[in-house]
Amino acid sequence: MVLKANILLPMSFVDHARQIRHTPLDIAIATVVVVIGLPVLLAGSVAFAAYLYFSALSPPVAIPEPKGVSVSRTSHIYAADGTPLATLRGANYRVPIDYEDMPLHFRDAAVSSEDSRFFEHRGVDFQAIVRALTESRSAGQQLRGASTITQQYVGTVFVGKERTLARKIREAQVATQLEKEVTKEKILERYLNTVYFGAGAYGVEAAANTYFAKPASELTVSESAMLVGLIPAPGRYSPYLRPAEAERRRLEVIRLMEENGKLSRSAAQAARFDTPKLQEARPTEEIFKYPWFVDAVKRYVQDKYGSDRLYNGGLEITTTLDPRLQDLAEKAVKEALPSPADPYTSLVSIEPATGYVKAIVGGRDYEAEKFNIGIQGRRQPGSSFKPFVLVTALEAGMLPSQTFNGPRTICLPGWRPDCEVSNYDGAGFGTITIEKATQNSVNTVFAQIILKVGAKEVVDTAERMGIPGPTWLPPRSGCKKTELDSCRTDIDPLPALALGSEEVTPLEMASAFGTLAARGEHREPKVVSKITDAEGTIIESGPAEPDQALDQGIADNVNQIMQGVISGGTGTRANIGRPAAGKTGTAQDFQNAWFVGYTPDLSTAVWIGYKEANKPLLNIRGVSRVTGGTIPALIWKSFMGPALEGVQPTSFAEAERLEPLALPYKPDPFATVEPSPEATPSASPEPKPSPAPPPATAPPSLGGGLLDLLGIRPRPAPPPPPPPPTTTVPVDPNAIPPYYPP
Repeated sequence: MVLKANILLPMSFVDHARQIRHTPLDIAIATVVVVIGLPVLLAGSVAFAAYLYFSALSPPVAIPEPKGVSVSRTSHIYAADGTPLATLRGANYRVPIDYEDMPLHFRDAAVSSEDSRFFEHRGVDFQAIVRALTESRSAGQQLRGASTITQQYVGTVFVGKERTLARKIREAQVATQLEKEVTKEKILERYLNTVYFGAGAYGVEAAANTYFAKPASELTVSESAMLVGLIPAPGRYSPYLRPAEAERRRLEVIRLMEENGKLSRSAAQAARFDTPKLQEARPTEEIFKYPWFVDAVKRYVQDKYGSDRLYNGGLEITTTLDPRLQDLAEKAVKEALPSPADPYTSLVSIEPATGYVKAIVGGRDYEAEKFNIGIQGRRQPGSSFKPFVLVTALEAGMLPSQTFNGPRTICLPGWRPDCEVSNYDGAGFGTITIEKATQNSVNTVFAQIILKVGAKEVVDTAERMGIPGPTWLPPRSGCKKTELDSCRTDIDPLPALALGSEEVTPLEMASAFGTLAARGEHREPKVVSKITDAEGTIIESGPAEPDQALDQGIADNVNQIMQGVISGGTGTRANIGRPAAGKTGTAQDFQNAWFVGYTPDLSTAVWIGYKEANKPLLNIRGVSRVTGGTIPALIWKSFMGPALEGVQPTSFAEAERLEPLALPYKPDPFATVEPSPEATPSASPEPKPSPAPPPATAPPSLGGGLLDLLGIRPRPAPPPPPPPPTTTVPVDPNAIPPYYPP
């Protein structure tokens, strides 16, 4: 018998659900649970887990080395007396300041806008995480407000900005650890010193200077709100590029400050109506005074330490510039040649005892030209190069009283491009000493001398005395060679050197003549006396090391001879009433004119010419043909006289008698000269003004005077063989080959 039973099985869940009649209220409740409840539950779970991991249970982690922080700091340039000359900063500009130097309202604005619970959380704000998760609208959207100020700082400095979960976890770990080791105030200070505000400005101090030209300590509430408003997106909220967006953000920050109790209603309302006044976008460099000198300083520091350190290293640079002398130099140049149609002038003055450059005039208008003739304008020096031949001759054993035939024209085998050398205006001097030939700038004598002593030896003398100049000088114009030395001042060992055929800068000439002023001791010219880095460490100080380039006795004799150039030679217009020495120089076809002179206290080179090309200096300010003894000598005097006011006149060291050659000097037997008439005192290789009386303190002449008194005579040179007649062709004072611009 089979028993049967009726078994009542439960209805399936699905079938049962289908029989339920859903009311609109049921549907609404279910929607709220699914749409809101589940994300909240999820967010709460995540926040709780994060709290346990990063706060209660997190193990210690090592804080990594900083990275990604802009360390750019402004460099400052000062004159020797502390006068500010320029500020230099790179594209990334940062000036760290202390927490106490940041205005309270700026700190409040930053906290209100970026992390209102900054002083409550421990590096990771779990409430902010929940809020960010619940406010997220779609996958991949940035979680607004989830990162704390500590996390933002850690991301910038330690772990980077890569958008990955692993990096975000690492950021939270380091932020939590940092808050255990560093105070809140210090973290906020570091954050506000590193956060980017746009326009190349990192940190509040740089931002205040960039946008408002003031230190952060002087920021108003409204200005602070505008700067803080830039933090989330400096480009999007730039007041220069998007002023409407910047204004909206400023008002938003003020609102947040009011909501967080950092501003009263009245203070907030006042700040809203206080629209900030922006300054124009700041350049990477600001030159306040003396741009020619600042240009030289920049080149010096860049050459030695690099551009990055100059613009980003926070260097404090004290220069050698004397503002009083610089003002006098600019005044002397401007008064002599005031018109834009006038030729250009450059003046460089150096202190011989230290090599410190005291003044540089590099042209007419630095902003328009950006070409500094004083340190990069290389031009032919004419007869002002003769002192280097003179030094070489004395070192070779010649005496200042040594005599040569100084005809108006001479033909010398070995002279190029042809054998002929002539004096200025066809002046003939008969038999003349080296001393007098120097003072009267006799070309035919110096042509003979350089062929005797050798052009290579003259090049060596110039190098020892300072030509070529230091490596920081700009390269020759148009030079494309890669080797450094090949683009410096290039002196070829040619006989025409005696007449100034090679090109030099005013700074090089002032430096080399300064070697004579310092009795043969040469110091590399410097435009900087002290440099301190951002940490306060002195990285450079004092003048360059001295080098005894010439024997003191040789230098003293040259100084004695060249004093006569001013007291009674071609440079009498440069007489300043105290012991001074110098040399005039006029290049081919009057295209460049120089006067380079010195006292024991100051060595100064003056150049006149046209900047764009070598053109004859004719009919300038009433001077028909400009030579070194005219306008350049007058500018030199106009500068040196006032420059040395208050400085006790110092005589040059007395020149001791030089020993003659063991073997008598023999003129070149192949030289042919035009029969020379008696010396014509009224003629000279450069037009001579009325002789001025020599300074009362000037020592006696070594050439004909002192030796005669002492009864000392070198062995007379045998007369040259009778020369064949030659045609006299008067040329310019230097008789150098024409100049071909690069």
